[in-house]
Amino acid sequence: MKLLLFDTVLDGHHTDYLTHLIEYWQTQQVEGELFVVTPAGLAAQFPAEITLSSQIKFVEMTEPEIAGIRNASMVGRSFAGWNLYVKYAEKLRPDHALLMYFDLFQLGLWLGKKSPCPVSGIYFRPNFYQKNTENWKEKLVFVRKKFILGRALANPAFTTLFSLDKSALPAIKTVAKGAKVTPLGDPVKDYDITPQQVEVQKKTLGIKNPRKIFLLFGHLDDRKGIEPTLDAIAMLSPEEQQRVTLLLAGPIGDEFRQLIEVKIAALNTDAQIICHFQTLRGAAIQTFFGLSDFVLTLYQKHVGMSSIVVRAALSQKPLISSDFGYLGNLVESQHLGITLDSESPTAISEAFRQALRGEINFDRLAAKTLAEENTARVFAEQILVGITG
Repeated sequence: MKLLLFDTVLDGHHTDYLTHLIEYWQTQQVEGELFVVTPAGLAAQFPAEITLSSQIKFVEMTEPEIAGIRNASMVGRSFAGWNLYVKYAEKLRPDHALLMYFDLFQLGLWLGKKSPCPVSGIYFRPNFYQKNTENWKEKLVFVRKKFILGRALANPAFTTLFSLDKSALPAIKTVAKGAKVTPLGDPVKDYDITPQQVEVQKKTLGIKNPRKIFLLFGHLDDRKGIEPTLDAIAMLSPEEQQRVTLLLAGPIGDEFRQLIEVKIAALNTDAQIICHFQTLRGAAIQTFFGLSDFVLTLYQKHVGMSSIVVRAALSQKPLISSDFGYLGNLVESQHLGITLDSESPTAISEAFRQALRGEINFDRLAAKTLAEENTARVFAEQILVGITG
């Protein structure tokens, strides 16, 4: 089989998902050729044994091609991305192609050029099925998204839609027509870390004992609930603040970083707030989860799954989470922590108090099961079986 992986973005989970598939193809010696078409820079992250493999071929898009997508309108971006996919598919002639971010390509699939081969995709944000809104504009958006999805899936070349949101499957299937719809785990790679590594990292960060460590991890922007979290800390008593360490870990844009640093400076709090504004990869990620006591997933109206939930489950750490959408339902139904209105500093501050009192409900067995269902290997196998089966 000749399989084409196509992605126009390389930040965050995009690189991780591609890496899982590439490494699986290499280690399992899958028969055939794997073409990986992305912006420049991906191949440099792999050892020579992979980049020089005759079975795995990295193909880099040009900067003008990427700029043509980046600079387009929302509608234009879908057509530009789809046309670029068609261009490379016609050139490489794969037996099958996988759109690593299906959400972007729906209009192109519906109204764009004909795909030269069967194509599948990974669906990240199927929020059209959520009915917990009274806003007529939001309802109209959901109707439009559902309609466009149905038209995209009606493309005769489209075969399999992999949904990261398992609860959305029934709604997707109502518009899927001939396309196959299948659940997909959100992959997290497990790393062996020792208690000594965790303690060294604590000392390096300057974490003060015996405070409880609340980790807010990932690409840090206004969607992560950092501002209401800081407001919540200000609402704690001085005695409670003295028992709290908030660890902000991940890359952050310059403008938002300045806003957050000004807000922290104005807090005048007894809580310890540590800003580790750096990209973390590999075992370093798990070390940060290992040293935490609680993990915050206080997204603002987040749609779909989050690998942070899986990483917390892998490290057996309870969550303080938004109650919105699939993420909120998962945390609540599986007893992975506490859910709340992530826009409310009052609700977040009360969750901090519950955590300090040891009142957060956490099902370790459910967390272990969730982690096992969302490994890198399971992710790769689900995709390859879904495509070939």
